[in-house]
Amino acid sequence: MKKLRCDKPYDVDEARKKKGLPRRRRKDSRATQYELTIRIPEEYRAYFDGKRKLVRNVFALNKRDDLKTQTEAFEDEKNAELERKLEERGWVKQEESGREPGLCTTPLGDYIERYIAIRSNGSVSAGTIRNETSHAKYVSATIGSIPISEVTSEDIEECLLKVPELSEKWALERQRAWEENRKTAEWAKKHGTLAKPYKPIKVAGPDKQAKILKFLREVMNYALEKDDIAKNVAKAKFLTRVFKKSRPLIDPLMADEAARFLHETEALSLGFMKLSLLLLLLNTGMRPEEMLAVRAGNIIFGENETLIKITSVVSRDGKKIVDYPKSDASRRSIPVDEYTAQIAKLWIELKSQEMRELGFKPTMSMPLCSPGMKAWSYQNWLRNWQRFVAKAGFEGMRPYALRHTFATLNLANGENIKTVSVLMGHASSAYTLDLYAGYVPNTGLGIGTRYMNFLRRTA
Repeated sequence: MKKLRCDKPYDVDEARKKKGLPRRRRKDSRATQYELTIRIPEEYRAYFDGKRKLVRNVFALNKRDDLKTQTEAFEDEKNAELERKLEERGWVKQEESGREPGLCTTPLGDYIERYIAIRSNGSVSAGTIRNETSHAKYVSATIGSIPISEVTSEDIEECLLKVPELSEKWALERQRAWEENRKTAEWAKKHGTLAKPYKPIKVAGPDKQAKILKFLREVMNYALEKDDIAKNVAKAKFLTRVFKKSRPLIDPLMADEAARFLHETEALSLGFMKLSLLLLLLNTGMRPEEMLAVRAGNIIFGENETLIKITSVVSRDGKKIVDYPKSDASRRSIPVDEYTAQIAKLWIELKSQEMRELGFKPTMSMPLCSPGMKAWSYQNWLRNWQRFVAKAGFEGMRPYALRHTFATLNLANGENIKTVSVLMGHASSAYTLDLYAGYVPNTGLGIGTRYMNFLRRTA
């Protein structure tokens, strides 16, 4: 357990004197008023009702003895309070457990549950809490009963190896429960059939294993900072080598295919689907969730260039547009060509007119990639996408392929890697280069000849 310590005492009387204020009343007029402050580490704030600091005003006759005694008493009182609350959560003293100081005997599953509960007080998003709860389910089912201070890297390896097996088991259990539910009269009345087949179950693989490993490292780091464990065993090098996150699927169109896709898109009649395909995917490389959140106010029409400001995404359930949760780099502006800008302007005018006819007032917050006044969910939009690609001869193509096409063809045409990285919304150009290195032209060919010729011309 980290000991709580006071900051340097703050002389209240001196501060009031500088402001021209009188001293506060006190029993002994010879005493000086001081303010004692203990700043609470983030991991302990939950034990003090979320407070960031504890403050107490004291009156001392001198700094050497009286003030020092009151400061130590304040520290001892709050450290005793913290120790008592930690013991209630499973932390034990050395003399009681015979273990090293501060090592926690709380089962890993319970420790993680408390870790998530502390983080769910508003410091992280609801989506992050959902993901962490999902990761915790796998840990609890395998090594959750082991005290956190006794967990080894081999235990973590065993947990990660069982992820695919548990994923398949739970998926089959859910499917059986759905099958039972299908037999009820209520389900049949609502859906009109009992014969609709389910999609094949999805089994967690390397990506899920890598995410659980990352989550365990975060939990262990938290425990290490609190002195609940002696070492973060989740950082073992062999775990990093074995359980790597798989690389994203890069499936761009070739230049001739992209040209054909553009021709098919331009042949569409004016509407939200043409705009989403032309303006917001093929032309800009947006992510689908960004495209669905674009509103009229996000498009800035200029004399020389039109820009799209990306600041939001559609929520996970597709019911509303929310502020961008990914990273600051994802909030960006992307330029578009004149033809695309004209299509956007015509669609905004047409949709505004349709809204007026329906009795609605068009606003700058009107979503552009849906037929109505509300943003569409990805699943709704995907059905229209699947019909289009099947008709155009691109059946099976993912919407994300247009994002990769934007990146690869721009790099192949010699665009600067940093420029492409910014337009893609990547956190760093290093990530962009790592993904698309194979599409960057090899400019090293003939560099020696060019360099020497330059020197000769200069001479």
